[in-house]
Amino acid sequence: MFCDLHVHSDCSDGEFSPATVIDTLAAAGVSLVALTDHDTTAGLAEAQARARERNVRFIGGIEMTTYGMGAVLHVLGLGIAAGNADLEFANRRANRIFGENQERWIRSLAADGLDVSWERDFPESPVRLPVLIERLCRAGHSGGNPRLCHAAFRDFFAALPLEAYEALPTPAQAGSIIRAAGGVAILAHPAELAQDGRAVNLLESLDGLEALYARYDRSVCDSLRELALRHGKLYSCGSDWHGYFQGPYKNPDFEAPPELLTRLV
Repeated sequence: MFCDLHVHSDCSDGEFSPATVIDTLAAAGVSLVALTDHDTTAGLAEAQARARERNVRFIGGIEMTTYGMGAVLHVLGLGIAAGNADLEFANRRANRIFGENQERWIRSLAADGLDVSWERDFPESPVRLPVLIERLCRAGHSGGNPRLCHAAFRDFFAALPLEAYEALPTPAQAGSIIRAAGGVAILAHPAELAQDGRAVNLLESLDGLEALYARYDRSVCDSLRELALRHGKLYSCGSDWHGYFQGPYKNPDFEAPPELLTRLV
């Protein structure tokens, strides 16, 4: 059974609606899907309804934004139920922080001479990341090149000081929230964290890590899977597909381990 337990819709920073995401993955032969939008459960009901129509098994998911070890880290919640009060509170807080950091960037760009105004151009803050990039490109950022603008976004947000992120939950707190919402907490795209040893510490408070990740080569996936098993943790699989710059969806041909499926399905 081919699985993809990490995809995004236009409820966060994906290109397509939740229903279209399900249609796309179903057409590619994926039979178990988790929608994992950033800090929102808004798309789960639509995705689940379309999954029933397409005979696809569906798992409610989320990708929580956290801060720990001096970096922004992402934790997947797989098998969660929408409506958990603590989860929704964390989502509202993460989106508020994202909006505040968007404002920091826009004001910085305006100070550097770009014809952009926070009050004029972003009255509904926060905006989805693709909308942010599109409006900045229209204003002439990066010569209108969305890839370059997105790279500039990543650089600016990575360089923000601690106070820009310190109100986010820690990975351990996110793990507790996810479990209270009925899910399992998985460290997302962890290769860099595994290389410098941080993943081992993070795994102490999480349920597993995303070992099978479409952008990693086979040797990296194998080493991450071995790391999870060595510490008695679960491992998951996902493409992290958003659309946009990634091109058409391609089934990564991942099969989730039985231990994870038992917990989720």
